[in-house]
Amino acid sequence: MNAKKVYGKLLTGLMHIAGKDAARKFDCAVRYRKRINLRDPKTLRDKVIYIENHCPSPLAARCTDKWEVRDYVADKGLGDLLVPVYGRAYPAFDEIEFDKFPDRFVLKATHGCKMNFFCTDKSTLDMERCRKTVTSWLNTTYGGYSGEWHYFDIPHRVYCEHYLDDADRMVDYKFHCMNGVPQFVLAVDGRNTAAGQMNRHIYDMEWNELEGLTEKPPTVIPRPQRLAEMVEVARKLSQDFDFVRVDLYEIEGKVYFGELTCTPTNGIFSHYTDEFLLKMGETLTINNSNIKERGTI
Repeated sequence: MNAKKVYGKLLTGLMHIAGKDAARKFDCAVRYRKRINLRDPKTLRDKVIYIENHCPSPLAARCTDKWEVRDYVADKGLGDLLVPVYGRAYPAFDEIEFDKFPDRFVLKATHGCKMNFFCTDKSTLDMERCRKTVTSWLNTTYGGYSGEWHYFDIPHRVYCEHYLDDADRMVDYKFHCMNGVPQFVLAVDGRNTAAGQMNRHIYDMEWNELEGLTEKPPTVIPRPQRLAEMVEVARKLSQDFDFVRVDLYEIEGKVYFGELTCTPTNGIFSHYTDEFLLKMGETLTINNSNIKERGTI
């Protein structure tokens, strides 16, 4: 059993014994050296974790599921933003219909993060490596070791997505939305997944760069051509949530949908300053909850 699974069992056990708040406080302290206040949440970190623990959206699991969210996006009238897929969602490796896939494709897990397998030439695909990777995903309960409890309700499956050209050079536009209003966008480029490296920038909705990252790269990211459209898309897709991050791409002048995320970086927001998280926390209202009466620890 690998370290993640061991830690997942520890964290899940603590959650069952002492409660979700105790488990998340433990996780924040051990892995991130951060403290969270769930009795009187003020910062974006505190509020997002509070929502996850006490009043998660009924849509959280469905819209975090990378397969099911496609129907949600289509229901919002935004189906043209979806990246094409092939086949169906597969619960087991041996059910995957590789004959239905094009020469270049991406396999993705529906129930976790950083579970992507890129194939640039099906004729040279290392099937055993693919089997080992996908089977590992299917046997992993992502929320167990991340403290993101809504992942427990997502079925473990994989699906095949169209391989977007220049995928390694795309900019990720991650719109952080509070109560249906996009407040800031985290733009990520220079991604090197193998080395765990990337450049992060934050901007407002007019593409003015904001201060608030713990590390600021020396470069800037040009304003996307279709920024206004992306802001409106983020607004539409976030209107049913207290908080959600809407990930979009812009490729050759067309906007594509990436994913919805209720707890970015496990809700820790580890790359932001405390001052910025407090400021953004002030823009987020936790609906339908009386924090003081709930008596959280």
